[in-house]
Amino acid sequence: MSLRPFVAVWLCLSFVAIASAQLPMPKLRSVYPPGARQGTSVEAVVEGDGLDEPSRLYFSHPGLKSEKLEPQKNEKGRFRVSVAKDVAPGYYDVRVVGKLGVSNPRTFVVGDRAESLEVEPNDESAVAQRVPLESVVNGQMQKSEDVDWFVFPGKKGQRVFVECTAWRIDSKFDGYLFLHGPDGRELAASQDESIRDQMRDPFIDVVLPADGDYALKLVDFMYAGGSDYYYRLSIGTAPYLDFIAPSGLRPGEKRKITLYGRGLPGGKPAGIEVNGKPLESVVVEVAAPRDPAEVDALKTADLIRPQASQISGFEIHAPGPTGISNPKLVVFSEAEETLEQEPNDDAEHAQRLTLPAAVSGQFLTNDLDFYAFAAQKGKKYAIEVISQRLGSPADPDLEILNEKGDLVQALADDNQNIGQIRFYTNGRDIRGLFTATKDGEFKLRLEHLYRAVQGGPQYTYRLVVRADPVPDFALVCQPPHEVHRDSHLVLQGGRARVDILAWRLDGHVGPIDVEVLGLPKGVTADPIVLGPGVNWGTLVLTAAADAELTESDIRIVGRSEVEGVKREHAARGGVVVWDTVNTPAISRQTQSIVLAVREGAPFELKATVAGATLEVGKPIELTVDVRRHGTMKNAVQLVGAGYQLPPRMEIPTTNIAPDKSQAKVSIDTAKMAPGTYSFLINGDAQVPVAQPTGPAKNVRCVYPSNTVTVTITPSTAVVDPAKKK
Repeated sequence: MSLRPFVAVWLCLSFVAIASAQLPMPKLRSVYPPGARQGTSVEAVVEGDGLDEPSRLYFSHPGLKSEKLEPQKNEKGRFRVSVAKDVAPGYYDVRVVGKLGVSNPRTFVVGDRAESLEVEPNDESAVAQRVPLESVVNGQMQKSEDVDWFVFPGKKGQRVFVECTAWRIDSKFDGYLFLHGPDGRELAASQDESIRDQMRDPFIDVVLPADGDYALKLVDFMYAGGSDYYYRLSIGTAPYLDFIAPSGLRPGEKRKITLYGRGLPGGKPAGIEVNGKPLESVVVEVAAPRDPAEVDALKTADLIRPQASQISGFEIHAPGPTGISNPKLVVFSEAEETLEQEPNDDAEHAQRLTLPAAVSGQFLTNDLDFYAFAAQKGKKYAIEVISQRLGSPADPDLEILNEKGDLVQALADDNQNIGQIRFYTNGRDIRGLFTATKDGEFKLRLEHLYRAVQGGPQYTYRLVVRADPVPDFALVCQPPHEVHRDSHLVLQGGRARVDILAWRLDGHVGPIDVEVLGLPKGVTADPIVLGPGVNWGTLVLTAAADAELTESDIRIVGRSEVEGVKREHAARGGVVVWDTVNTPAISRQTQSIVLAVREGAPFELKATVAGATLEVGKPIELTVDVRRHGTMKNAVQLVGAGYQLPPRMEIPTTNIAPDKSQAKVSIDTAKMAPGTYSFLINGDAQVPVAQPTGPAKNVRCVYPSNTVTVTITPSTAVVDPAKKK
């Protein structure tokens, strides 16, 4: 029987307490140095917890290789990392492969300039470390109140850019940077920079006033330190991109894009400034990919926060004689891209749009931007403003006005949070639907929320207006832990959860079929369906007792059909960067989804339903069998609770005693609505884990059963009319 006529709901049965219960997992804190130059090799040290018997590093690019070296005193692991010459500059994921599985990723940066390591002591200006211009220094704030000083030579009139990258590469370091001239006076300082969405990394743009040595002082804003307070400090004249226009292209389209930035080869004065610094511009021709797999991806070797996990695009750079620039994102568009045309600061001068429309614009200080479009009564329009997801610091606010100038609808932040605190997707950008109440012209009043005190050319946005949008979706795959660094692992003879988060775009509420491809030998997973309006689902991986012990990329695909249009999208990986408790985690998108298979599942649950179809009011009767492995002899508690429970379903807690291997679970359906529901049972148990010395120690572990699907039909029982009254 097809599931589509029914409501299919996949639930994740896990409180934070349940999600935190598992055998030791490899948790990576840092890889130092956090980067290397193309065509070179470096010795990298890994730090973290559970990094038992590290054997190699697992990179998201095949041009990055590792060789295990003998660790030095107190080191968890040491590797020689080799970077092929043809690996493009940018950010890549690196994980540690060990006895317990594959760790969470950290960012490894590939650069195109000379690199060096910070050398202590350099805590005072008198012992500042000398570094060349056009180079990158990899450093660490090794302890609290640490200060790092560097000195570089410069010539009068050189325009030099100094940038510290840390927050954007998974570091806890919140840098504060000071520049001193040859005479010892402070020339510039930087902490939070309003040149991008991720403001914490400092950036200094300076024209050197004289020949001589220039000193850089770098500290953590809170004077914190440790192995996870690492950074990359670049000093040079390579080009820097502030923004591009337009910021979107249609798949396969070739057109000219204007780059705005600093130190651009062939650039001409743009006549605009960012924070008092003049920008240049240069026009380049860009060809957008047309391959469907590339059009469905967000192909950039740069930081992607959760809010941007729903868009697709590719990156462009500005090459220069001393190095390549930072990347800028070009998103895929359904419409021909246009530019904002001033003056459009009031309703009378509103810029007219022909739908579908995509406009690249900017919020200057005290700026208002008006747009107008013709609408038809009863027709639906998708309106989107992208800023944060482009890396812009802007916070857009939008109002829809009728021909009289009256407010019809206000659109604010897109508050679709698909990941709770583990993958927090609430953002500043706007995405909403508008249904015209009559034929006529409607105007959009667009502004930066803090326009009275903020604004500038770098406060860019992209306005998109589409008529009759076809609903769509996007998927994110995450490991099961909700507040800690985690990775995907399934043990031989056991099961493991893979959590699926779903973006519902432009009113998408229909079912989404999800399956996993490319599983290792001996590992299987039944497809699932995310029911109407459901944003969360759980794939259950099952590993045979003889499943291949390995680690590899897997691919997860979602499919949905709406209004006769078939949509298919690959899920993107998501990860918690730093552990949290009750506040939204710092998270990001990963460049691949990696699964490890290891030995030793302590137990396995199998749930069997007595009848897959039953009437409302009849109980769901389950038989749950537990198969214990090895030294595991303890009781197993069967529980069911957490996000996305089928409406009004309650699963009673049931125990399987140490001397038993089976239990019956009866689930009341009297309060449930008819429909098809899929769910799982969690087994919660104390599992003995061998220790390096002494007796084994019990560790609380939670593992899922297989998924169970039931169809609940309307009751056929005859109700006494008198009792009904």
